[in-house]
Amino acid sequence: MTTRLQCLVAAAVVLHAYHRLSDDGFILRSFRGRGDSSSKGKRVAARKRPRPPVANSTTTYSLVATGEKVGTGAYTVGEFCPYCTFIGEFLCEDRLPFMMSRYKLNREEALKDATMRERCIAPPMPHKVYEDSEEPYVILHAGPHKTGTTALQAFIYDSKFANDTLFQLDNLRVPSFEELPGGFGKEGVGLNLPHCSIRHYKDGGGQLNRGQCDPMRKAFPKFLRESYNNSQNVLIVAEDFDQVGIDMKRMRFFLQPYKKIKVAVTYRRLHDWLPSFYNQIIDHYTELYAKGIGHFPSYVEWLEKNLDKFLQMHSTGVADRFSRYDVVESVEILNVHAIPNLIEHYFCNHLEAENVCRAIKEGAKPSKSNVGTEHEYERLAIEAGKRGEVPEKYKLQKPQHLDRAARQLQARAEEVEARGEALPRICPSDALLDKILAKQMEQERQYFPEWYAAQGGDAGLRGAFDKAVKKKFCSLDIEKIFERGLLEPMSTVFG
Repeated sequence: MTTRLQCLVAAAVVLHAYHRLSDDGFILRSFRGRGDSSSKGKRVAARKRPRPPVANSTTTYSLVATGEKVGTGAYTVGEFCPYCTFIGEFLCEDRLPFMMSRYKLNREEALKDATMRERCIAPPMPHKVYEDSEEPYVILHAGPHKTGTTALQAFIYDSKFANDTLFQLDNLRVPSFEELPGGFGKEGVGLNLPHCSIRHYKDGGGQLNRGQCDPMRKAFPKFLRESYNNSQNVLIVAEDFDQVGIDMKRMRFFLQPYKKIKVAVTYRRLHDWLPSFYNQIIDHYTELYAKGIGHFPSYVEWLEKNLDKFLQMHSTGVADRFSRYDVVESVEILNVHAIPNLIEHYFCNHLEAENVCRAIKEGAKPSKSNVGTEHEYERLAIEAGKRGEVPEKYKLQKPQHLDRAARQLQARAEEVEARGEALPRICPSDALLDKILAKQMEQERQYFPEWYAAQGGDAGLRGAFDKAVKKKFCSLDIEKIFERGLLEPMSTVFG
């Protein structure tokens, strides 16, 4: 009886919503469909349209994908909705294979189940309809890591906390934690979207599980529908949009009813980005290595093993991936080396957000950035600990103890090198270095030819590359350092 009453109440609510939305000039249509073009409902144009892609310049390159676009349609009224919620944190994409396996059904038979039809067949979605030229956008700044994204995020949320309407003055909506909830808060709110879009969640390399993403599935659609119906562009900044495991169909489902996405990524030269990215990753694992969990790879080991994988997470790999999806209207690559102030450029030149730009020029700044640190002497300290060379008073699993031990080892190493005895190091193979250099040349000739020429072209890049290799690419040869006793007596290192 209770279930029947609940169904009747729900039906009444849906019917009431349908009439209200119809009266207000809304229509019901699928995410992928264009709806009834004969509708006479009111259409409200966005107050300010995002600018069209810029002509290629020293600072920005508009990437146009070649070949057939990858379809991302994940919501069609009356059809199976894989990302709709079946119950709790479980989605219809989970329930369908269970039904087929448990009851030995084919797909069509499983979808005829009453509960499946009730919960997993896409219902109509109410929202305004726009002419194609008036469609509002979702604007994604997709990082990648170690390109200034943390400072950009901090600026956005510092400004939002100080003045919640600042971005709306430029027709931009930035989701709060309550509107895009998940495992990340403060300036990292935007990270909840890519991590809840990763295939298999934590098992697919993400940092959130299904349960942590459940609040987002409930709150985020309300925020998006409100923004869309108000003709507002939504801005989400997250470096983890660089993740290869993102399921773009699921992300598009999360972003409905928006139909157009604009993407920007920031280009940083590989010889600067790769060492910085390595240090960022090691940051997350140093304490585990100090506890004896896992192998602490040197930069050279990491590079030899992971170069191809992480090239996909470099700005050009991320840009190419996004450009292939049908829902992405434009992808632009911002050249950080040609931009004195990335935050100012992004809002003043790229988004042309007049009010936010004015705030920046009046002194608004981010409260934090993510400046990386090298970990070579932490690696050396952990190895010294394994060999019994570190006094017991040093608990290397404690960050402050590990930091102190690393600094003392570095001081001893500098004393040794000041006497003219260089510590042995291991460098990447010539073949690997040639591959990285060739990739950079290819990128800069294609994306920023004028800037590349102004930097000296191939010769200029090779000079910058050789300096970076000498300074950042070679790792301490720890085995030889201990074999030769170069830092002994160790008892005097730690005092």
